[in-house]
Amino acid sequence: MVGGWLVSHPAARLVLGLAVFVLLGWVVGDLWTSVVGSVDLNAVRDVAAQRTTVLTDAVRAITWAGSAFLLVPFALIACLAFAQAGLRREALAIVLSLGGAILISDWVKLLVSRPRPPVEHLQAVAGSSFPSGHTTQASAFWFSLVFAMPAAGASPKLTRVAAVLALLIVLAVAASRVYLGVHYPSDVIVGMLLGTGWATYVSRCLQEPESVSEGSQAR
Repeated sequence: MVGGWLVSHPAARLVLGLAVFVLLGWVVGDLWTSVVGSVDLNAVRDVAAQRTTVLTDAVRAITWAGSAFLLVPFALIACLAFAQAGLRREALAIVLSLGGAILISDWVKLLVSRPRPPVEHLQAVAGSSFPSGHTTQASAFWFSLVFAMPAAGASPKLTRVAAVLALLIVLAVAASRVYLGVHYPSDVIVGMLLGTGWATYVSRCLQEPESVSEGSQAR
């Protein structure tokens, strides 16, 4: 009975999934930081050597697309819009995608505790480096919007265009974090994988039947 409930109930699957994503992030972070040489650091230093005033101003604006200060209000607005359209499942998916991504990145940061790159930081930061919170959050939020679009009546073509735009935004955020000197390339790569994977998982969980017991009763 308990096993069936864990498999069939969306809330249980989401909690278990959250734990698995944190565990995966922790394992990958520990493995990577224990075997990596100077490749990550050399990449950060190479990028820092190419900084210009104009480019820095542009990157500081771009990086906001992954900030929780911007994404949380955006997620609430999107949630209300989808809920008012009768798409409560999609509204919930957006909130859970962003909220879960924030938790995943924060917990993995605590577990891995990777120091920030030893270069000049062009943005004030706190906490450890792995994974990139901005990139994790951006991936989860922008792709959760894409996953919700078909239910809102978007055509496959429009959804594909939105997916490309979301990918460009996420890549821009990821690059901005390395440029600003606050993350290694591996931090943002794993952040993209965690955020996108989590948003996909949330969408799948909420699309599946809510209870196996309902099917059993029908039989």
